[in-house]
Parts: sequence; C-alpha cells; structure tokens
Amino acid sequence: MIFNGGDAAAYSGGLNWELIGLMLMGHIAFGGNQLVPIGKVHYFSHWLYGKYEPQILRLVDWFLRRKFITETAIGRALLTGIALSGHYLPHGLVVTTKAATNLIRYIDTLQSRENSPRLAVGPCVCQKALDRWQEPCCKDIVVLYGADIYLSLNLGYKIINADEAVAILEQCRDAGLVHSLDFCLQSGKWHFVVCNCDQDICVLVRTFQITGKMLYAGPEIVRQDPGHCLSPEKCGECVRICMFSANSIKKGKISVDYRKCFGCGQCVRVCPGKTRTMIKRPEFTHDHIIPAEVLLGKQPGQNI
Repeated sequence: MIFNGGDAAAYSGGLNWELIGLMLMGHIAFGGNQLVPIGKVHYFSHWLYGKYEPQILRLVDWFLRRKFITETAIGRALLTGIALSGHYLPHGLVVTTKAATNLIRYIDTLQSRENSPRLAVGPCVCQKALDRWQEPCCKDIVVLYGADIYLSLNLGYKIINADEAVAILEQCRDAGLVHSLDFCLQSGKWHFVVCNCDQDICVLVRTFQITGKMLYAGPEIVRQDPGHCLSPEKCGECVRICMFSANSIKKGKISVDYRKCFGCGQCVRVCPGKTRTMIKRPEFTHDHIIPAEVLLGKQPGQNI
C-alpha cells in the first residue's frame, strides 16, 4: 500500500481537513478495466450523499417498517416507484466471494499516479444509521474514491490492504451474508463499496425483497445436480440460506428457480451433498458497470 501509518491517521481524522482541500486532491475510480480520475463535481456529489446517507437510510427504513406500505398494493407500488426513480441512490451487483475477491485483487494491482488509499473498512452504514447491530458489523469495504470520502467523514473507517479485505469477505460469507458491489448512476465510475448484506437490517436487501428493484444478478449462476441432493427432510439448508427465494420445496424435492438466482453462492457453501456449483451466467447485462471478465478472474490490464 502507498499510505503509511501517519497517512492513515490523517485520513481517519479527516474532519480536520477542509472539504476544499479534499476536492483539490486527485481521486480515482474503477473505470471498467482500469483506474480513472474523477472530477470535483463527481467527488463532491458523492461526498454529500455520504454525509447524509444515515438520514436517507432511516427514512427508507421508516417506510419498510410500516405494514400499511409493505403489505398493501398501493404501498408496495409507492416503494417500487421510489426504487425506480432512485437513479442516484446506490444499487448493488450481487457476487460470490470469489468474484468479490477477484475485484479487490484486481484494483489493488492496477497502477495509478494518484496518491490515495485503495481500500478501507468501517462499521456497516445500515447498522450504524439504524442503531441495530448484528455481527459481523465492521464490514463496509469502501474502495478508491469511496475510501477517500468515508475516511474524511470520520465515521470509524480505517485503511486496510487487500489481504485484510479478503479476510473480511470470507468472514462475512461464513456468516451467511451476501456481497453486493454498490454503485450509483448506473456507472462503474460510481462504484464505491463492497457491502456485505443481511436480510434483517440491510436497507438495500429489504427494499429489494419488497420491490424486486435495486439489486442486480451477478456474472455467475448456480447449477444443481438433483441426483446428489440429500432431500429437504435431511437438509434443506439451501432453502434457509437464500435471500432471493430461489430455492423451494416442491413435491418433496428441492427446486431451483433460476430466474431468481442472483449468484451469491451461499447455497453452494451450505450444501453438504456437494450438489451445487457456480457457473458463468449466460447473459450478464452489467458489463458496463463491472466487467464479468474482471469478476471471473481476468488478469489486470491497462494503467493510467
């Protein structure tokens, strides 16, 4: 890593810096298969969002906890409309631990002229905003200019290296959490965090479960060999673990709805019969945000 301990201390106490000083720094983002510089308007817009993100999350949580909204057709239509209109708000690309690790390693090896941290981690922004805690809680892995922003906001983030980030991903995987590569404005240049999401507190996942919006399927999909399934009577772990309701029990057998599989890989992890594997999704429609070749392990390409 470029930064030493003194640099980390300066960033973690980032509120001592004037915002104008931060805006004058060079900031970099992930531009598909390379690092790209971003402008001051881009940085300031996202800094502003980061500053007021807790209030936005609390507002959405208020909607999600009202039965007259979540359990009525009119209320669900309202939430769906909000999700559809939230172009600037974060959307997430669901990936396996291997794909998230590939992205972390890829970003870490790309060279840049900018003297900025690549990775930082802090407390889950949803848990912190809602004051509802569930372990692991230090799991928001902010990347590139996202690391600059969240370190500057003095919210408890610290600079980490790629190995530390991968260890956090593996811990979250083993806790049954789903990795979501969050971005704004439908652009890879606005990718700023690798979230590790649960279905009880995470605002993005809970919004998706009601509206079907704001989360997208990643570049992998599960493949099942029914002949090796131990049966729902002996197991059923895949049904329990899936946040997307892709697994169900029909006529005494485990059934997979591939239209609902978002490619998180959790059912593969918990399957004792080893009946499942992850394969490349035939149609991945979000290469414009983060290319499948990067997530599936392509070697680093261009530098800036």
